[in-house]
Amino acid sequence: MIQWAFFSVVAATMFSISLVPYSYLHPHTHDMLWPAVRKLHEIVDPWQVSSSYGLFRRMTGVGGRPEVVIEGSWELGRNWKELEFMYKPGNISTALPFITPHQPRLDWQMWFAALGDRRQSPWFTCLLLRILEGKEDVLRLIQSDQSNYPFAHKPPTFVRAQLYKYHYTSILKNGSLPQAWWWREWVNEFHPTVNLGEPQFESQLAKFGCKGSPPADKPSASQLHQTMTLIGRVVRSIPPHHLTTALCLVVLLSILSQRFTTPSRKSKGRPMEAPKSRRGKSGKGRKQE
Repeated sequence: MIQWAFFSVVAATMFSISLVPYSYLHPHTHDMLWPAVRKLHEIVDPWQVSSSYGLFRRMTGVGGRPEVVIEGSWELGRNWKELEFMYKPGNISTALPFITPHQPRLDWQMWFAALGDRRQSPWFTCLLLRILEGKEDVLRLIQSDQSNYPFAHKPPTFVRAQLYKYHYTSILKNGSLPQAWWWREWVNEFHPTVNLGEPQFESQLAKFGCKGSPPADKPSASQLHQTMTLIGRVVRSIPPHHLTTALCLVVLLSILSQRFTTPSRKSKGRPMEAPKSRRGKSGKGRKQE
């Protein structure tokens, strides 16, 4: 009985202490906790008795998903056109594609950039430089289909970035689906308007090490390198997530075909022995009468 009471008190205490870190997700709930519970958590916190573990303990986007939208123009202050990324929210009428198992690195980093200040993401300034230069390798990370990229034939002269919060739209009162997939609200200017040759922009590029071209790859005469280069040119116009899905399907079909076409091993019976030749035994001759 004493042991049962002891463990019950310990379990109740541990549960009460664990409420403190988990209540950080909702400030109003945290304020409603007993002061004694918060005080007890402060006492045992150095020993890490309880904590809210998790890769993403607090998910972003509950009050709106923050997204950075890059805009470009050939004229200062007018005719701004948004750059549509393939895998992140942008156009409010476009739903996000199903991309598993592909991992779009640039779109993923754009999400993290939206969670903080632009000074915390110096690579973003380098990205604006490559957009102004019309760097083909970088532009393919943004949009593989040139028809969806407004500056495919001529790079923009000016670029800027805006920060929005995206929300899912709701079903209309009459039960019909809305035309737009998202609705968004403007938050602030994420990056001011810049162009090539601007002193402040050039200073930032030099500070972040964005100036200059990366070292060129040495040409290789190997058959493997030439084959991979040829394949890259052929599949360049295919969206990466479509290509990854197709490769996974090919591997899956190959495994299934081997599974169902391989003849099953039949159990081999013991070989039948040939009948032994019987040697006739010479019987005793009949006694002649």
